[in-house]
Amino acid sequence: MRQVLLRIPIPGTEQVLTLYGYGAMMCLGCLAAILVAAHMAKRQKQPPDVVYNIALLCFFGGILGARLFFVVQYGGQFPRLLDLVKIWEGGLTFYGGFLLAVLSVASYLVATGRPILYWLDILAPGVALGEGFGRMGCFLNGCCYGDVCPTGWGLAWPVGSIPWQHYAEQFLASAGWPSAPGALAVLGMTPAQPAGAAAGALAGSLAAAWHAPAIYPAQLLSLLNAVLLTLVLYTMWRRKHRHGQIIFSLILLYGISRFLLEILRADEAAVYLLGLPTLLEALGMHATAARLPGMTISQNVAIGMAVAGVVGLVLLARSRRPTLQADYVPPAPAPEDSPEPKRGKRRER
Repeated sequence: MRQVLLRIPIPGTEQVLTLYGYGAMMCLGCLAAILVAAHMAKRQKQPPDVVYNIALLCFFGGILGARLFFVVQYGGQFPRLLDLVKIWEGGLTFYGGFLLAVLSVASYLVATGRPILYWLDILAPGVALGEGFGRMGCFLNGCCYGDVCPTGWGLAWPVGSIPWQHYAEQFLASAGWPSAPGALAVLGMTPAQPAGAAAGALAGSLAAAWHAPAIYPAQLLSLLNAVLLTLVLYTMWRRKHRHGQIIFSLILLYGISRFLLEILRADEAAVYLLGLPTLLEALGMHATAARLPGMTISQNVAIGMAVAGVVGLVLLARSRRPTLQADYVPPAPAPEDSPEPKRGKRRER
């Protein structure tokens, strides 16, 4: 874990420019996604300027969606309004960013008269690669951590890290301390409040009685998953039969893999089941609702993504529209002084 990569003093002032690991990885992920998508567009003899315009929309739309989705999940972590904008400290979700970015891109493509599925296929491998950089940022930040690992390949996180605080709170709760961040603040062992002399004895007692458990490296597993998705999508892209196969494959494969990865994570409460507990509670069936197994909100969204991916691939396989065939090349943008746009053509195989 390395939440802060660099601290650069500003000459002539007492201010320090802080470079956060999470923010740095997000920027590198955006850059990598743009470069990959531009490369794919050039191979299709399409203008890379479209990718750059889309990247701008994805950057703002994706960050906004990722933050909104996180706030919906963890609204209690933002006691002040200013905390909502501190994205460099973490707190973004792939789902929210992906969904709002897709909507933004689709709106742009419709407005400019470009085929949506064709261009989403071009963008898909870069999106998967960018997700990998984001997961590296999660590892540096300490968020999106794993559950306790019963085998010997888990990671033990340092004192004061986000996973350490989570499991320290569990230990304190089992020992009779209040299960809240305030308990760690009393010990003076949170990053925001360094240990003082008054808390030294309590901190020493905690260190002697408890050691942070080794947990699954969920962030690194998610990074590996993103790299594999990128390779699979790129391979499929070179052999696809329909426009839209790549983006729907990304939706399907990410939904499945994310559902499985969530089993190894411990940062989300497993209290959702496709809305069924809430529905049963409203119907007065409290006992039945209590017996239902729980899933995280991300697992619920993953199920929806997997279903959408399957439906999309089936519809594509049944479609006979010429513009969805892989050998169809969209028309190039007509010059401003041209009275008619050029017609699309098929590539020679």
